[in-house]
Parts: sequence; C-alpha cells; structure tokens
Amino acid sequence: MRQDSSCSRRSTLFLAVILAFCPFALPRAGAQEDPCLMCHSMAAMFQGADTLRLVVKPDALAGSVHEPFGFSCSTCHQGMEFPHPPNPRATCSPCHSDIEARYAASLHGYALARGNERAPSCATCHGSHQILSSRNPLSRTHQVKLPGTCAECHGQAGLLTDQLVRLPQSFQEYARSVHGQGATRGVAAAASCADCHSVHDLKASTDPESPIHPKNVAATCGQCHPDIQLEYDRSIHGRAVYAGIKDSPTCTDCHGEHLILSPRDPDARVYGIAQAEESCGRCHDDPRIIAKYGFEAGTVGSYLDSYHGWANRAGSGRAARCVDCHTAHLVLPAADPESSIAPENLVATCARCHPGATANFAASYTHKATSITANPVNRFIRSLYLWLIAIIIGGMVLHNLVIINYFMLKRRREQTDAQATLTRFTINEVAQHLVLTVAFVVLAVTGFALRHPDAFWVKTLSALGMTEEIRGTVHRAAGAVFILLSAYHAWYILGTRRGRMELRALIPDGKDVADLLQNLRYYTFRSKKKARFGRYDYSQKAEYWALIWGGIIMAITGLVLWFPTAAAKYLPALAIPAAQTIHYFEAWLATLAILVWHFFFVIFHPEEYPMSWTWLTGKMTKKSAQEHHPLWYEEELAKAGQVPEGSLGSATEGSPAGETH
Repeated sequence: MRQDSSCSRRSTLFLAVILAFCPFALPRAGAQEDPCLMCHSMAAMFQGADTLRLVVKPDALAGSVHEPFGFSCSTCHQGMEFPHPPNPRATCSPCHSDIEARYAASLHGYALARGNERAPSCATCHGSHQILSSRNPLSRTHQVKLPGTCAECHGQAGLLTDQLVRLPQSFQEYARSVHGQGATRGVAAAASCADCHSVHDLKASTDPESPIHPKNVAATCGQCHPDIQLEYDRSIHGRAVYAGIKDSPTCTDCHGEHLILSPRDPDARVYGIAQAEESCGRCHDDPRIIAKYGFEAGTVGSYLDSYHGWANRAGSGRAARCVDCHTAHLVLPAADPESSIAPENLVATCARCHPGATANFAASYTHKATSITANPVNRFIRSLYLWLIAIIIGGMVLHNLVIINYFMLKRRREQTDAQATLTRFTINEVAQHLVLTVAFVVLAVTGFALRHPDAFWVKTLSALGMTEEIRGTVHRAAGAVFILLSAYHAWYILGTRRGRMELRALIPDGKDVADLLQNLRYYTFRSKKKARFGRYDYSQKAEYWALIWGGIIMAITGLVLWFPTAAAKYLPALAIPAAQTIHYFEAWLATLAILVWHFFFVIFHPEEYPMSWTWLTGKMTKKSAQEHHPLWYEEELAKAGQVPEGSLGSATEGSPAGETH
C-alpha cells in the first residue's frame, strides 16, 4: 500500500516496538484478529496520507460476499511483506483467475497494463471491501445501479486515454434514452451497460468478438428484441452486414448507440422527417454510397419533394414515412417476393393508408414517378413552365419598367427647370453620397457572402468567379474606401463653411421631439395640422447620426478583424471574437435600416415613388421643398431676396417627414 515516507517511518517504528516488547499482543492461532489491522485500523497511523484508502475497520468485510469465507487481508493483498513494496495492488486471481484473465484481455485491462492511471480495476467497479453480489439491489454492479458505476468514468466531461484520446460521454446520452429512463424508474429489465458491452471482457467495436461489432449488434439487441432481430436478419441490411459490407446499417446506425429514443419521441432519429433526412438519408442520399452500390439516385429528394415529405416536414403524424412503405426492419428490395414494395404487394402496402388503392394509384407514387428529373413527363412540364414563367413574367416586368421609367423621367424633367428648383446638395455632397452608396453595397454583398456561402446568390457569384480570395480583397478594398470617405467627410463638416452649416442643421433639438409627436398625430387623424420641418426633419437627423455611430463601429471592428495579430497585442483575447460578432450584427442593423427606413422615404413613400432624384441631381423642386420642408423653403427664398423671411409662414401648414434628402 502506498504511503508517504514519513508515514512509512512511523509505521515501521511502531511495529518494531510491538514485536520487540509486546509479544502478547500478537493474535493467537485461530483468532479472528489480523495483524494488518494493528496498523490499518488506526487512523492516527496515516495522518497526512490517503486515510479513506489506507484505514480499514475490523468489520470491513461484514455483509459482503467474502464475509462467509473468513478471508484475511493477505488473501487479496498478497506479497505484502513489511516494509510494503511500492505501488502494491490487490489481486482477485486466487479465486477468480478466469475472470481476471478475461479482464486482462479487455480494453480496461489493456489500458491498465499500459500504465494508464485512469483505467478501472476490479475495485473501481465492485468496491474494495464491501463487495456485494450483483443481484443485491445495493450492489454497485446491480442491473439498475451499474450505469451510475460506469458513469463515474464515462460520464465525466473530458475523460482521456493515456494517448489523450477523448472518450465519449456516453452516460449522458444513455440517461436520456428509453433504456436509461427505464433504469431510472428501477425497471430491472431495462438494458444496462453490461447487456450490450458484456461484463468483464469489454472489447472495442472493431473486435469481431465484441458484442458491439457490426456483425454482432443485431444479436446483442436481439437478447431483448428477438422478433425484431429475426426481421433484421432476413432484411437486405442484415444480409449485407453478414456478407461483410461495412456500409450496411445495423441497429445502432438508425437508432443511435446510447441515445436510443422511442420512435414517437420528436428528438428520435427515426421520428417524422428526420427518418428520411438523418437515418435513411445517411446512405440513400450519399453520392458515394449511391455510386458505389449502384443505388437509384434522388430517392430521398423525391420523397422530400412529395406530399408525404411536405406533410412530415410540417409535423404531420399521419403522412407516410420511409418505414410505412418499406417497413421498419424487414427492408427488402422490390425484386424479393417478400418485399412490401414488390409488384404483387405494392397495392396492399398503399392500401394501408389509402383504402381502395389500385395498381394505377400505386404506380403514381413511386420515387421515379414523383421525381422531376427521373420522370420524363415531369421533366417536360417543368421545362415548359420555366419558359412560360420567363416569357410571361419577364414581359410583365418589362411592361412595368416602361411605366416606371416614364414617371421617373417625368420627375427628372420637373427638376431640370432652374426656375422651379432649389439646390438641396452641392456636387461635392452628391459625390460623397454616391461613393458611400457604392462602398456600402459592395461591403454588404461581400460581407454577407462570407457568412452565408450556401445562399443561391452567393453560389451565383462563385460561379461567376467570386472566389473567397477575390471576395476578401474586394471587401477590404471597399472597407478602405469607406474609412477614407469617412475621414474626408469629417474634415468636410468641420473644416468647410458649407459643411459646418450642414452640421448645425443636423444637430437634434427639442423641436424634433415636438415634430415627431405632431407628425404621428397628423397621420393618425388626430390633427389636421402638419409638422413644419426645417432643412432636415427628425427622421433625417436620426438616420445621419445612426450612420456616424454605425460607421465608427464598423470601421473599428473591421480593422480588428483585418489585422487581428496587431490588435491582439493591445486588446484582450475576447476582443477579437467580440469584434467579429459586433461586425456581423451591426451589418444586419445597418442593412435593414437602409431597406426599411431609407428606401421607404427615397423610393417607396407615396409622395416620392418611383424615386426622388435629389440624391443624384442635388436639386429639389420648390413645390416639394414647400411641401416637405416649409421652414427651409422660406429661408431659401429669404436669402434669394424674393420674399422677407417668415412671410410664408401662413402659406402652408407644413408637412410630415417624407423625403430623406
């Protein structure tokens, strides 16, 4: 037994004194006392050591399976001459040599022989002294308690082998399974660990002698499910497994290894649509498997694209699944007369759900019949309608574009008359907005393409040559343009007279709150008086400052992601993934704000549709200015000397927010 050096010296000295001066203290022949207990029954002898392991009570074997035999300590702890050898181990071989031999050939025994301290020994599972029969409900190896015993190792997160191979956390899955739930309720018939993995000679699933080897799994499950095993053995899957085809599924491939759930459980791999997508689809929708064995391609896709597939995806409990036509375990090819889909049996199979089904009805529901690509009739119909959609809907689009173009040009002509327009933006400001628009669109497209590579528009870009390398370069270039434009705009609004005037007009004030409330009262028919806006209304100010705020956030997080190694020198480690998350969701916020807010006021607002030309020409008609920004309109006329400032105060009641430029 291991003990630290100081403890060993104290024990040696104490035993020497007893042997030299107290010969009467030794047990007489036939006495029940054991000389080992003279030390190991005294906790004071092992202070600072592993007392729970080294201190043994005289009645340690009371009630155990070993008590009737009157074993002494040396029966199991052999070769323990004093002083004890280093790292001693107890042995069960004097009585259980056959079991110990099987254990030595098991995975646990192999790991222990390699010196893996994590490997379980006999005592790990059975206990040290209070070893009870596995039939005893209090035993650690009782059918109901065994999963908890195995979970002491296989339930730990991060359990590693001596080669740092991470073992699965199987107990958590077993506990959720139908077997684990039965064990939790104390059902002794519920499958426990030893029922599938055996007791002492646990072997890997790759070992042909293992009960969990693919060839043996059906027989292992058949211990409790014999009828299902007989069906599986007769099925094409069972025949293939016994023929040595490793790709053929066995029980655990469809139901799982430890997380075996009831077929009625929505989380089960054989429930609803998951049966086609996850269980059957693992093989029958795998191009490698299909090509290797010459299976019919597209069977899973044709099912998913049928009424049965649609209804199951919607959660229907009545629509047919794979097993309803092919059966759950006795799956046979159509060429087998016993198959549920054999020509002579197909009508009866359909009639289970469709009473009165005929051969013609059954022929209409095959995978080939419902497939668009495999059925020539469906293929022709699809091609016909694709052309009809392209021609008819395309013609409608062109027709409507002509009408939209008419009104856009009409709106444009209204703004070409210098006498009827006011300058809203300078050429410089229009150019800034155009560059910002292009940079934003490029950033949004190339940025979202990275996060959503499976989207159809991203695949289209990839087909056109937009590889990841090109996408990244274009995104960073657009980001650089955005940052440079932002720096220029900051100089413009702070360093030029025109820019400072624009900045002052964009600063929010108390009137904006009053205008917002008045605007809402007007549009909810609670007031007939419109709000009177100046150069910029509350919606435009909010959008401008949101752009400034969002631009700063996107620039900072974008630079962190562009130069992560440099950023890591000055920022905490969590700052880089945080920057990635912020960059993504701020992009969504900005994009949605543009689509929902900006586009509404510039394009879709009833008073601006089909589009305001101000963002391209920098001009606004006097009529529109008077309607949307009456205070600014009066200021502009006053500057031009046409009317005194404020003289038009009673000419209009104002206008709601309706144009973002």
